[in-house]
Amino acid sequence: MDFVTPSYYLYFLPLVFILTFGLASRQRRRQILILLVMSYIFFWLASGWHLILLLISTCIDWTAGRKMHEIDNTTTRKRWLRISLITNLSLLGVFKYLDFIIESWNFVSLRLSDNLEVGALGLVLPVGISFYTFQTMSYTIDIYRKKQKPYDSFLDFACYAAFFPQLVAGPIVRADHFREQIKEPLAPAAYRFRLGLTLIIYGIAKKLVIADNVAVHANEVFIEGEHLANIGLVWWATLCFGIQIYCDFSAYTDIAIGSAHLIGVELPENFKTPYAATSPQDFWRRWHISLSTWLRDYLYIPLGGSRNGRKRMLFALMMTMLLGGLWHGASWNFVLWGFVHGLLLILHRFGKEIAPVKQFFTASGRGGIVLSWLITQFFVFFTWLIFRVEDTKVLVPSMKTFLGWGGHFDLVEMYEFLPDIKFLTFALAGCFILLHGVSGWMGGGKAWLARQHPVVWGSVCGLMLCLAFYLRPVETIDFIYFRF
Repeated sequence: MDFVTPSYYLYFLPLVFILTFGLASRQRRRQILILLVMSYIFFWLASGWHLILLLISTCIDWTAGRKMHEIDNTTTRKRWLRISLITNLSLLGVFKYLDFIIESWNFVSLRLSDNLEVGALGLVLPVGISFYTFQTMSYTIDIYRKKQKPYDSFLDFACYAAFFPQLVAGPIVRADHFREQIKEPLAPAAYRFRLGLTLIIYGIAKKLVIADNVAVHANEVFIEGEHLANIGLVWWATLCFGIQIYCDFSAYTDIAIGSAHLIGVELPENFKTPYAATSPQDFWRRWHISLSTWLRDYLYIPLGGSRNGRKRMLFALMMTMLLGGLWHGASWNFVLWGFVHGLLLILHRFGKEIAPVKQFFTASGRGGIVLSWLITQFFVFFTWLIFRVEDTKVLVPSMKTFLGWGGHFDLVEMYEFLPDIKFLTFALAGCFILLHGVSGWMGGGKAWLARQHPVVWGSVCGLMLCLAFYLRPVETIDFIYFRF
C-alpha cells in the first residue's frame, strides 16, 4: 500500500479517522494505540516482513534513550549511544549498502587480479528504512546531548517511530515536535480537516498529472540513451526530471502532511519553492528541509562546521554532502551528486567573498538576483541529471552535452525523438513553471485555497481530481523516494 493506491483513500484512511475519533474519542492512550497498530498494518502492506526491522530499531532506541537519561556516567551513556547507532547503521548498511559494496569490490578486484567474484545477496531494500533510521537516531543523539528527555511511554515513542503518514518517505520529524502533537487527546477541527483534504488532493494532482507525465519524456531519453549529443534533448529531459522529482516528492509530502492533519497531527513542511532559490545554500534551505536540517545538526556541526577554520569547514561541508548523496541511494552516481553539491556550496561560500564578485552582484540590483537564480538553477538541474542516470555509459555523455561539451542543438531531431504526448508534456512543464513561481510569490497556495469559500474550494479541488483522473498516464509510477 502507498499513497497512489485507491484502497488507501477508500478504506485505510477513513478507517483510521473513524477509529481515532469514534472508537477512541478523547481517550489519548487508546488513540495512540490505534495509530500505532494502523501504522504497522500500513508498513506491513507496504514492505512485508521488514516491519521486524522497524520494531528492532524502535526497541533498541527506546531502551538506549531511557538508559542514557537514567545514568550520569559518561562512559555508560556513550556505550548506550553506540549500541543505538551501531544497530541502526548496521541494519541500514546491510539492507541498503551491502550489495553495493560487494559489486564495487568485484568491479575493482577483478580488474586488479584474478580473484573470484563475490556473489551479491540480492537483498530487497526495506521501504522507508533511510527515513525512520535517521528519525530514531536523532532521538537517541539528542538525549545523549541532554537536549531532550525520553518519551514517558513506549507506546508514544513507537507511534513516533512508525507514524504511517511520514514513515515511508518523510518528512523526518524530530521527537520533540511529535511529542507536542500528541500530548493531548487528538480532536478533529473543521479548518484542519479541510486543509488536510486540500493537501491530499493537491498531492494527488501533482503526482498523477505532472510528475508521472513528464517522467515519460525523461525516461525516454535517459533509458534509451539515444541522441545524447543533442543539447536541447538533454536539457529538456533534465528539466522534465527536475519537475518530476519535485512534484513526485513534494506530492508525497503534501499527502503525508494532509493525512496527518485529518487525524489532528501537524507535520513540518519539507519544501519551500526550491526552484526559486538564488544560491546553492538557498536551495538547501528550500529543498527537503527536514533532511538538510538533519544533516546540518547531526553531521555538519559535529564534524566542525564553520567554527574551526576554513579547512575544517571545507571538510565538514564536503563530507556532509557526500554522505547525504550516499543516503539517497547505493550507487556511485549519488556519491557524485553529493560531491557536486558540496563543490557548489564551497564555491558559493568563498565566491561571494571575492570583492569584484560581491561588488558586481550588489551593483546589479534585480539583474544580479536574476543572474544568480539562472546560474543556481542551471547547476541544480545539472545535479538532477547526475541523480537520475545511474548507467555510466549514459551519464558521462549526458553530462558533457548538458555543459555544451561537443554537443549540437537540433530541434527537429529533438521533436521527432520524443514520445507522442509532446504537447501535453510541454503544456504541463509550462504550467508547473508558472504555478511554482506564483506559489513562491504568494507564500504557498494550499493554505490559501483551504480558507476560501466552500464553493470555490470545492470547485478547485474537484477540478484537480478530474485532471488527475483524465490526465494520469496508463501506468502509475511509484514514488521516487520509496527507493530511499
